[in-house]
Amino acid sequence: MYPRRGLHGEVVHRIGLKILSGELLPGDLLPADEELTGELQVSRTVLRESVKVLAAKGLVEARQRTGTRVRPRERWNLLDPDVLAWRFEASPDAAFFRSIVELRRIVEPEAARLAAERATDAEIAELRAAFADMEAAMDEPDAYLEADLRFHELILRGCHNELLEHMAGMMRAVFRALFVATRPAESEPSATAAHGAIVAAVAARDGAAAESGTRALIEDTANRLERTLVRRPTASRRAARG
Repeated sequence: MYPRRGLHGEVVHRIGLKILSGELLPGDLLPADEELTGELQVSRTVLRESVKVLAAKGLVEARQRTGTRVRPRERWNLLDPDVLAWRFEASPDAAFFRSIVELRRIVEPEAARLAAERATDAEIAELRAAFADMEAAMDEPDAYLEADLRFHELILRGCHNELLEHMAGMMRAVFRALFVATRPAESEPSATAAHGAIVAAVAARDGAAAESGTRALIEDTANRLERTLVRRPTASRRAARG
């Protein structure tokens, strides 16, 4: 993800959030440099460099004479970790979270099968360590979330598939958004146990069990998501165990 620290990162974040929240719509012109530099309290150089970052993410297009416009939504890089984070921060709708569940159903079960077949002993040890950290943090939502995210990232890296490994950073943002939306305040020992079953299957080199265990875990998260969406119109921002 693009670092938020410093003026440059803060400007990228603030303009990106304006776009993802709908404050700036596709086709809209970004305010003139003079207006933005005054609002954001930055130099023209910082602003222009920030616009370049946003353009690389597909959000804006700068043209001479006509200025910088928000691009059509279909041109946005929706899988960019920053774009995902801004979308979540902008209070996404139910369709966003259901799309994440669909993506997980497509990617993760087969990834778990491949990890069971290909992960090194050292990677399996890391996976066990991530699971142990989850167990130790049952009453510490933030620590649990970080261990949970590391767990799923290790599964993707354990596939030893260059493209899946490249997806790990993007998927981390996807996982975080969903887990934060669906975790209830109380602990979820069943979800933690499901992670343990996946670890055992990967360690046993049992691809079928790793795949089926991952499917069960995703369906558990999907069920909790639907309960969350029924309870409130916008997804909760409390930590989620996925």
